[in-house]
Amino acid sequence: MNVKSLSFGLIGFLSVPAMLSGFPGSIAPASAQCAMTDVSVQVAIRGSKRPANQQNNVDMQAPERCSGNSTTQTSTQVYAGSADEVNQVRNSRHSISGSGNDGVGGPTVKVPVGVKVDVYNPAYDPSFMKNIRR
Repeated sequence: MNVKSLSFGLIGFLSVPAMLSGFPGSIAPASAQCAMTDVSVQVAIRGSKRPANQQNNVDMQAPERCSGNSTTQTSTQVYAGSADEVNQVRNSRHSISGSGNDGVGGPTVKVPVGVKVDVYNPAYDPSFMKNIRR
């Protein structure tokens, strides 16, 4: 195989997707369902081995047919200290609406993300620190 036939074969191969896709004027505009994202991070760094109470209550409301819109909510709660009891409670409520008349089917995409971190740190534990100072 010489270089001339190799280059023709490569050009022919690369032009096949262009031929299959049609003309640029025939491409329909993009549309998508509605999407909702709720991201929560709750962090407790403390001197107690008792589990922290970390709650993330999320309510996402959307119409049955929704398209062309998105929403994102974020939240961070951080506690650092020596308390034996820690309560981190988050209540999130949001709604979305969109045109719903562009032929896009399917429900709204809802993505609730809740990250809960509860870390024991002896530097915040009074009992541990008392034994160190002796």
